[in-house]
Amino acid sequence: MSTAHVMKESVSICGATFEWLVQSAVRVTFADGFVIYFDPVMLDANPAPAGLILITHHHVDHCLPEFITPIRGERTQIAAFHDSYLKYCVKDIKGVRTVKIGQTITLGNANITGIDAYTKRGFHSKGEGCGFIVEYNEVTIYFSGDTSRISEQAQLGRIDVAIMPIADNTYTIDMMDIIEAVKIIKPRLFIPVHFTPMDEPDPIITKGMFSTKDCRFFTRKADPVVLLPYFENTGIEVALLKKLTRPA
Repeated sequence: MSTAHVMKESVSICGATFEWLVQSAVRVTFADGFVIYFDPVMLDANPAPAGLILITHHHVDHCLPEFITPIRGERTQIAAFHDSYLKYCVKDIKGVRTVKIGQTITLGNANITGIDAYTKRGFHSKGEGCGFIVEYNEVTIYFSGDTSRISEQAQLGRIDVAIMPIADNTYTIDMMDIIEAVKIIKPRLFIPVHFTPMDEPDPIITKGMFSTKDCRFFTRKADPVVLLPYFENTGIEVALLKKLTRPA
């Protein structure tokens, strides 16, 4: 298996196609037409309607209602970590489920399990957010949420695709730390997210810095190409995806 899909708009494995929208927002489209959005905070043109939306935590770079409403239909299922977070994320919480750490729920044909997500310091304390393991059509996806390498990752079991952050704005998510985490998890495919591409301009904060919705403020610039040598001869494929949205 090759080690990289260098800056492609999508990558496919086991009948599932993955696209990176921005920050940690990822869209997964399955061969049967089922679509999952993780932490949608920006959308591309004419986004496909969601079958399932999963929200790890309530920070504005992971959860904004104006980007959930356009992809939410009558049959869209939504699940989030804390019920108290839902008011930040969706305009209508009717029918929205919560997922606790270690709990597995079934929405449609998808099994969703809440997984610990935290960093050793900074804005992501244990119990404030989560990751998800999603099993659908014989594909197992680990969407980590905002986390560093944690002991719980050694117990995840078989993972086909791991979607994990490589940077943040407080240096609590460290690329080398995530590399070690991925090697522990041993997915077939690793998709790095939650960073600002090197060719993007720095954000200009026009409001209070904690009310800005510009995702670039919550990460720092990183070049994911430097990941590739660390996964040579590991059997882990690295997908370097081109971000499909850009701030105005």
